[in-house]
Amino acid sequence: MRLFIVLIFLLAARAPSAAQSDSLPLAPVARFQQAVALSVTSLDEIFVLDGGLSKLYKLDRDGKVVMSVGGFGTDRDAFDTPLDITADGINVFIADRGNQRIVQYDRFLNFVTLLQNRPTSIDPFASDGRSSSLSTQLWRPISVSVSAQGDLYILEETQRQVIRINPLTFASQQQQRQNPTQFEFGGFNAGKGNLAEPYRLTTSRTGKVFVSDGNLRSVMVFDLFGNFVTELGKGVFSAPRSLACGQVETTWSGVKQLQEWLLVVDSDHVFVFDADQQTAFRFIGKISSEELRRLFGTAFAGLIDIALTSERLFVLTPKSLYTVPLALIRFAE
Repeated sequence: MRLFIVLIFLLAARAPSAAQSDSLPLAPVARFQQAVALSVTSLDEIFVLDGGLSKLYKLDRDGKVVMSVGGFGTDRDAFDTPLDITADGINVFIADRGNQRIVQYDRFLNFVTLLQNRPTSIDPFASDGRSSSLSTQLWRPISVSVSAQGDLYILEETQRQVIRINPLTFASQQQQRQNPTQFEFGGFNAGKGNLAEPYRLTTSRTGKVFVSDGNLRSVMVFDLFGNFVTELGKGVFSAPRSLACGQVETTWSGVKQLQEWLLVVDSDHVFVFDADQQTAFRFIGKISSEELRRLFGTAFAGLIDIALTSERLFVLTPKSLYTVPLALIRFAE
């Protein structure tokens, strides 16, 4: 009951009108062959990865494709099994798993550079300060996120680690050797923060790194320096996958304020938490599969990815992209 009252306070200013409700179900704003990932910037620029075509699309706020790049292959403007994307309003980074690299574009999809080798820290036992041998080993980046501080966090599949690196070192192998990865965390020997089957990561403006793990059936939380903080959803989640953080405008006691939310895709549901550690990552509510079908129609299925802005929720399925005003969403306890 207390949670329901909290939600009323949070969303009172966003109560849906009858006219808005009559517009349901909402039609998709864009269609794809096999979409795999989504990123939306504060400028309302929408970026979607289509794994079926190995292409990256940029859309305007209405879902119209304004430019694209890619195609299957190994060239610099081609991808092989791209899995994730992150955009910060200046740069766009792609986790190109099959080509074992991170690809960087600017916001207009002009190619910038590649990170082709696994970035590693300097080997403290090497007399000449060389990087460890991991830099030449197989690596498979599967998820990426740019923090508010500008650091790039990479989820790497083979070592089950999160790598934090300054993206300015991408330009050449020489620069990568001079300024290697700042650190790694979450690997096999991480102890309490060990990752078993990590799937996706995201970072929050409040300074946290969230990693979904299918084997642990939870979301692991770290600070920006790789220190383990807590575990969310243990015993609740069944198959946590995609994640998103975003700031929304809420109203409390008549005062408007920005609050950062963490969204977790678990099967066909979306769990919503407060992303601030000071609130102990308080559970806010759940967007159920029934609610998603109410919003988008009975044919809606296959929740792939999500993104959140101050006013809209973006929902990606393998074939379609939907957007919905937050005012229309009914949260369940």
